[in-house]
Order: sequence, then structure tokens, then C-alpha cells
Amino acid sequence: MLEAGNFEHGVVASRPDQMYGWPGITRVEGEHILVSASERKYHVDPVGREVVIHSYDGGQTWELPQEVFDSELDDRDANLLTMADGTLVLTWFTSTAYLRWLDIDRLPEPWYSQWSARIARQGVTPDTPTGGWLMRSTDGGRTWDDAHEIPIGHHAGPAALSDGRLIYVGPATPDGIAGVWESPDKGDTWTEIGQLHGPVGTDVETYGLFNENHLLELTPGHLLVMVRTQFADYDQRYLYQATSDDGGYTWTELEQTGMWGHPPHLTRLSSGPILCVYGHRREPFSIHGALSYDEGRTWDTDNTITIYDFDQPCDMGYPVSLEVTPGQVVTVFYSNLKETPHHEQVLAYMQDPGGLLYTRWTLQ
Repeated sequence: MLEAGNFEHGVVASRPDQMYGWPGITRVEGEHILVSASERKYHVDPVGREVVIHSYDGGQTWELPQEVFDSELDDRDANLLTMADGTLVLTWFTSTAYLRWLDIDRLPEPWYSQWSARIARQGVTPDTPTGGWLMRSTDGGRTWDDAHEIPIGHHAGPAALSDGRLIYVGPATPDGIAGVWESPDKGDTWTEIGQLHGPVGTDVETYGLFNENHLLELTPGHLLVMVRTQFADYDQRYLYQATSDDGGYTWTELEQTGMWGHPPHLTRLSSGPILCVYGHRREPFSIHGALSYDEGRTWDTDNTITIYDFDQPCDMGYPVSLEVTPGQVVTVFYSNLKETPHHEQVLAYMQDPGGLLYTRWTLQ
């Protein structure tokens, strides 16, 4: 059994009155790590943009954020992967959800007036098209090609398989079914190849919409996907998982794990076990991790790892992890101290607005 220790905490990116949300992480080469995030003012706003941050020493120090994409809409989430030939793939989606936030009781001045003017200038309405996007880099994330639209716009992004394909599990529809898509050409074209279903005999009213997910290839063709659930009963919002033995074409029924929280991020450790990290977005607000020693069939939730503890309830979480060297893990997550959980209230400006944080720790 592996033991966690040597926790060291630090900051990837933080700027006054800014927020960094929903990071992605990938290894470029050696100890060159690339992290992506959506830089913005609030959890939901019309000024979100995609940035990347480089570390050349395994996550001990970080460069300044580099903007790679900024549309007129809200560019949200930022997911990274490295393909076998070194090509980096960045995916995200655009949103107009900020239209629902034009409530003076929730949004303080001067942002209310600025947002209203921006939205009027853009002519944005709830019917304005949004979507998913992808761009690539062949020089370690220093420059990026032009963004192009893809048919899936979702939090976790695709996974790169050993056969060269990208596999992307999309969000669930209101009937509780998520499409599974593949791309054989690094994201240029996509085809729906399968579907992920909730438990047989249930519907969205009783099961809850599942959406944010992460996929890991265990062995060639054998895939594990973990998903976030949205039960009406908050206490029942455990992570669920399913597997595929044919490269993503067919899937087992989603089954509950013992991990409460969201969303998941899966990492294969060099010593063999699988690490799942996730946000624990209730008291005590924290970043958790759990290990599986049997290819994801069971999880050692009796020895849940607390990677980071927050001093107060806040908008937080969405951890992603990377094993930098054998036994040395870097976990990156966000902290938004300007908003309460579930974004019910925007707080007064605080001296420390939070930011994109990291924990370097060991599993040995």
C-alpha cells in the first residue's frame, strides 16, 4: 500500500481581482509541465479567456500565464493532453451562461454596467451559438495553431489512446445518455462511436444528470471513465464509473464508487496503481485523492488522501494530477475566494482573491 506524504503547497498563478478556473495539465517533456486554465473575473462572466502556464522544473516554479485564445464569449475550462509524437492538444468550450447572472443583487458594480454594455454591443442572447474548440501546438506550447470547432464542448476534454485515436465522452443529454466520440486525426474530424448510459431502469429525475468526466486507458483498448453526478440529494453525489473493453465502442453500466465529490481526474502511477483526485465541495472543503490497486474495480476509500484543506467554504476544486518523477506527484486546482459555494453570492473584494494553486507530494 502506498503512503502519501511530504505535502508542499504553492501558487501556479494569481492576480488581484482575477480568477483561474478548471485547469488542465500535461507533461511536455521531462520536467517541463504545462498547465492550462480559464482566466476571468468570476465563475461565470463574459470575459473568460484560455491561458497556459509553463513549469520547467517539475512544478516547483511557474512562468507567467500566456494567453492562447480569447473570444467575444466566455471561454471556459481548459484541457490538455500530449500525443505520442509530442503534439499538444488544448480543448475548451464557449458559454453564454453569464446572461443568467445579470442580477444586480448578485453582481456588484462596476461589473454590472460593464457586462450589460458588452452584452448589448455583442448582441448576445440565450440563443447565441456556443460550442467546443480545439487547437494544437507542435513546439511545446510556445505557439498554437488556429482554433477550430469540434462537436463536443465539455469539461474534461479527450484522452489520447495507444492506437493514436482521441476519445471524447460528451455531456449527458436530458435522458441520461452521453455520446462517445473518436478522432483518428488529432482532432480534425470526429465520429460518434458509442454511448454511455446511466443505470438501467433509472431516468434523469432519479439518477441525476451526469456530466463532467475523465477517461483513462488502462491497457490498449481497455478504458475506464469516471463521471460526476448531479443527484437532487446533494449527499448522494458520488462519482460513478464505467469501463470499455473494445476501445470505447461499448460500455458497462455506470456504477457508484465510494468517492463523494467532483469532478474526477485519473492518473496511472509508475508503480502501477491508479490515482483519482477530486474536489470535496462540502465541509470540510478540500482536495481528495483515492487509489485503486486493481485496475479501478475497487478504490481504497478507507485511506482517502487529503491533498489540500481550505480555511473556509469557497468556490474551489477541479484538481488535475501528474506524476513528475516516480513517486512525486503535482496536483493543480483552483481557489476562488470571491464567491460562496454554489455561487449564491459574490463576496466583497478580499486581499487574497485565491488563484490557481498546487500541491507537490509523494506516494511511496
